[in-house]
Amino acid sequence: MAEATATGNAPARGSAPRRADDHDLVESLVTVLQERINAGEIPAGSWLRQEALAKELGVSRMPVREALRELQARGSVELIANRGARVRLPSTRDIIEVYELHALLQGHAGEAAAELITSQQLERLSAAEKLFRQAVEDLRAADGDTTTAQRHWHEANTEFHAVIIEAGGNKHLAEMYENLHHKVPRNLTWIALGNDVRRLEKDAAEHAGILDAIGRGDSAATRALLTEHVKRASDLLVRTVDEIGQDSPTRRR
Repeated sequence: MAEATATGNAPARGSAPRRADDHDLVESLVTVLQERINAGEIPAGSWLRQEALAKELGVSRMPVREALRELQARGSVELIANRGARVRLPSTRDIIEVYELHALLQGHAGEAAAELITSQQLERLSAAEKLFRQAVEDLRAADGDTTTAQRHWHEANTEFHAVIIEAGGNKHLAEMYENLHHKVPRNLTWIALGNDVRRLEKDAAEHAGILDAIGRGDSAATRALLTEHVKRASDLLVRTVDEIGQDSPTRRR
């Protein structure tokens, strides 16, 4: 596996947030590293070297060490004795369990959103749905470079589901949903979708159907469509992890 030290699109050395309180510093480092893992900038299987990270981020090794421990507690990183920290590839069980909760939370929030959504939130949802369709066109036009399609899809997916959670009006549910995002890197979904225009078209069509149900105020249909959408996403991710993780040392059954 390639070794990563959180470079690429990462902030330049010294740009990590500095806080007077050590706890705040550790949390800011956790946020930076978690976002890079989620985005796929630090792929599953990559080693996270404390010394290199501390130098790049302009901090001492101690807060980096604590941040890696927190990421281990979240399930994003595994600490291996005498070797260091490595980004985990989620197991199929991880994905199934996480997406079971995703389906419950999204279905519940969607049912409420169909009744409570505001006109402004509905406009945001519609804009995100259009961006899904744009991502499909971007992928069709891509000549080996899917960067634009991937960026548009990520923006659309993040906004679409965030609006549904927000419109549902349950703050505690929103916190639970946010926590689940740390469990499975979001770039895995793009790996599953981005190589097949037909899969991306289906994904866009599912979001269009959910938007239509919410726009009609059909809470039962919204819940059913969101639950099925998440179930299909789970099945696809399980197949994807099976394909890319057969020989991965981070895989756990």
